[in-house]
Amino acid sequence: MRGTDFENFKMTKAKCEEGLKHIARFVESFESESNEIWLVFHTEGLSLSKLIYTAEEMNSVNTDETGENVKRIQMVHPSKWWHWLRTTEAGKKEMQGLVWQLLMAIKSCHDRNITHRDIKPENMVICFEEANKGNCLREVPPIGSTQFHLKMRIIDFGSAMDDFTLKHLYGSGPTRSEQTFEYTPPEALLNASWFQGPSSVRLKYDMWSVGVIMLELILGSPHVFQISDRTRALLDQHLEGWSEPTKELAYKLRSYMEMCILVPGISPHSHQRNGIKDHGGVWPASWKCSEESFSNQVKNRDPLKLGFPNIWALRLVRQLLVWHPEDRFSVDEALQHPYFDSRH
Repeated sequence: MRGTDFENFKMTKAKCEEGLKHIARFVESFESESNEIWLVFHTEGLSLSKLIYTAEEMNSVNTDETGENVKRIQMVHPSKWWHWLRTTEAGKKEMQGLVWQLLMAIKSCHDRNITHRDIKPENMVICFEEANKGNCLREVPPIGSTQFHLKMRIIDFGSAMDDFTLKHLYGSGPTRSEQTFEYTPPEALLNASWFQGPSSVRLKYDMWSVGVIMLELILGSPHVFQISDRTRALLDQHLEGWSEPTKELAYKLRSYMEMCILVPGISPHSHQRNGIKDHGGVWPASWKCSEESFSNQVKNRDPLKLGFPNIWALRLVRQLLVWHPEDRFSVDEALQHPYFDSRH
C-alpha cells in the first residue's frame, strides 16, 4: 500500500471510529417467549424531541347529548432551547454540530452496509458533556452555557437492516409497520419491495430522514409535511371512498410538491403543457421551485419567520430531500458539504 493510500485509509478508519461515539452502546440481546429479538443499550440521556419541544397539559371540553366531556390533552410547543437554537449564533453552531454528529453516526452504520431506517428526534439521545471533566449530564444545563458540549447518540436499531437481516430475520421483507411515516422516503412509501435494490440505494433511506430532521429543527414542528385545510378539502373531493392510509399518502405527496419535492413526471411544466389543473383551477405545483421559492416556503411556515440559517443549509436539505434515492446525497457527500465548512 502506497503512503498516500495508507494515510487515506487511516483517515477513513479514524472517521468511522469517531462515528461510533455517536451510537448508543450495546449491552446485550435476548429472545422473548414470543420469539422476538430484543436489543439492550445503555441509557445515554434524553431524546432530542424532549429537548426541542415543551409539552403542556390542557383540558378539552366537548358537549354532546350526554353532556360535557372533559378530556386531558397534551399540547406540544417549541421549547426555550429551540428558540435559543434558532435565534443565536451559538445556537446555529449547535444545530450544525448536531447534524454533523448525526451524519457521523449514520456513516458508521452505512460503512457497514446497515440502514437504520428509523432516524428521528425520538431516537437521537442527547447528553451535555462537561468540557473539562467529560461527565455527561442527562438534564439540560443553563441555556447557552459554554461549560458543556452537546453530545448525541442514535438509538433503537429495531428496524435496522443489512444483507444478513434481510436474508435471515425479515422473512418476506421489512414492512411499513416498522417505519415512522413522517420520516419515510417516497420509495419506501410507494414501493413495498423498495429494499430489493442495491445496498447503496437502500442506505439513502436514512439520508431522507436527515433532511426531514433538519427541516424539523428549523420549523420547530414534527409536522414538516403539511397541507392547508383548503387544499385538504379540495383533495378530499377526489378521494371520497378511499381508505384513510391512502388519503394520508395523497396528502403527503401533495405536501412534497408544495415543498418543491416534485414527483417525477408531474412537474408544473408537464401539467401546464398537458392542460391539467387541480379542482378549483389551481395548478398542482404552479410556483417555480427555485432556491428562493423553497426558502420562502420554509420561512413562511417558520413560527419565527427566520427560515434557513444560511444558503448552505438550504442547499444541503434540498440535496437530501430528492425524490430518487440514486440522486440523493450519500452520507459521505453530505459530510463534505459546504454547510459544515465553518466547523473546522
